[in-house]
Amino acid sequence: MISPVHLLPSSSTAFERALSEAIDVTPRVHGAITGLHGIKFTPTPTMLPYLVYEYGLGELTPYVPNLYELIPEGIAWTRVRGTPAAVDRALGWLGYAAEIEEAPVRRTRWNLFQLHLDRIRDDEVDLEPIEGVAELSTPLRSVFWRGFHGYDVRALEYGRGRWSGSRYGSSSGVAIRDGGAKWSFGRRNSFDHAMTEADLVALGVWIEPTGDAEPAWLDIEWPDIAWDDLGGDARSALMLLGVPVGTAWACFRDAAGDVIGYRRSRVHRRVAQVASGPYEFGGLNYAPVASGAEIVLVEALTEFGDGFGSSAASVSFILSGVPADPARPGALWLGPGELNASLPEIASTPIDIEFGRTVRERVRILLRF
Repeated sequence: MISPVHLLPSSSTAFERALSEAIDVTPRVHGAITGLHGIKFTPTPTMLPYLVYEYGLGELTPYVPNLYELIPEGIAWTRVRGTPAAVDRALGWLGYAAEIEEAPVRRTRWNLFQLHLDRIRDDEVDLEPIEGVAELSTPLRSVFWRGFHGYDVRALEYGRGRWSGSRYGSSSGVAIRDGGAKWSFGRRNSFDHAMTEADLVALGVWIEPTGDAEPAWLDIEWPDIAWDDLGGDARSALMLLGVPVGTAWACFRDAAGDVIGYRRSRVHRRVAQVASGPYEFGGLNYAPVASGAEIVLVEALTEFGDGFGSSAASVSFILSGVPADPARPGALWLGPGELNASLPEIASTPIDIEFGRTVRERVRILLRF
């Protein structure tokens, strides 16, 4: 039994003390009050929603659905909210990390910021949570407008940047919802392919190798070219020289072998390895050569949304083709049956690409003749 503690002055009357004891609820609620001590450290599941409300963490529930994790994490997040540390902590809930890049103070919209993510998004559904926690974690005046990884081409800034390597209008990326942030991702797939006899026969340039001191194929009438321009392997150089020059395409096929689409190449050059050149591949440099080439570099870069909804299981290359529709001579992406190929597909290579609205897929290959 808990003895009542009177707060009455010593001059109080017996009636006043009796009335105080009669209306004192301490004996009835003392056990409950004592039981409340430390209850928040081991809350029951039914208490969690009330604690989330008490701490003001309701806006985080879409991103951390486990309330047992949300309460300690959310409390720590609120203590650093409005700082880069809050962004780091919130992205960690989603399994990502990023560097914050703020707009220069000279800009009219100096309050914009973007995130350089540590990797390409795992799935497109991750983008909305990333945008959500980024906006909640930063000051009210800050606006998250773009996230990127792997493909980052900036808008041309007149007077303060280079004219090349920039885009007129806006930085690369697409928004997947009206008024939302832009996303710009890029993925690279590189292949080094030694041309097989089947490839060369299909192209119609196969030359039988011979061990004779003077190979018989030297008597073949080839285009007007000096023999000393052919380089180290005249046979390889002659086979490459026999391939008609045209627009190259990357052909993507699904697991069933059906064509998903064709992407026009942005690089189709006869190259040679050099000490310093415009193309880098596998840590080595390559540069275009006028004659004697034994290697072809082909590179294609899909646009955001090309092939969206499909997954490619293989990619092959067509070294010469034109759109079937004469009204679309400059088309960059063609669907099944929309390409008139003058040369067959070669160098089919397994690949695993899930086409997305926010990812540009870069595929390139070295064809060694």
